[in-house]
Amino acid sequence: MPITNLLSELGIMPLRAIVFQSLLLMVAIVLEAMVLRQQLRLGYRPSMQYAATLNLLATSLGWMAFLAIEAMLPLPLRSQIISYVLFNRFYANSWREMLPVAVVLAAIAAFFATYWIKLQGLTWLLKLLGQAPAEAPPIPLEKDRSQIYDRARRGQIAALPGMGPQGPSPRALAVLQANAASFTAILVVLLVVNQVGVLGW
Repeated sequence: MPITNLLSELGIMPLRAIVFQSLLLMVAIVLEAMVLRQQLRLGYRPSMQYAATLNLLATSLGWMAFLAIEAMLPLPLRSQIISYVLFNRFYANSWREMLPVAVVLAAIAAFFATYWIKLQGLTWLLKLLGQAPAEAPPIPLEKDRSQIYDRARRGQIAALPGMGPQGPSPRALAVLQANAASFTAILVVLLVVNQVGVLGW
């Protein structure tokens, strides 16, 4: 392929989005590895491997979902998305006023979807590696009210369904904290880039 044809093909690729996604992915992996190492008492290498695997899984599934949903959106909204991905700016059309609300709702949905994907991914990863901790048998709730009141007076609270006697699993809390840390860092980076115009974007 001649070099001119190659350059023309590269000209329509979202290189800015690819580079920026890679940078954000590295930031997320480092932060989440630190949180997983601290919360789950992992070594440096396992925490980095888990964080990298979970983030690559979530990013891959996220882009596939984005491309599938984007094809079904109205044309004016698709134009705004394409303009932002390729040129880092929105332009005036009928969706311009609704974009802030749509972005906030999409970010909230992305946070919880990413958390669920990472939690499920960590569970399956640990099972594949044979490192999944044995699940504690569920503690039955008392049927008799007198037993419930008696336990409450003694300060013993019955476990909720799906939770161990000590509350949510440490794995779920660790993944939630790691996801929150990476999302916060990514939000700060995006705000700084949009305000300062780093790298001329």
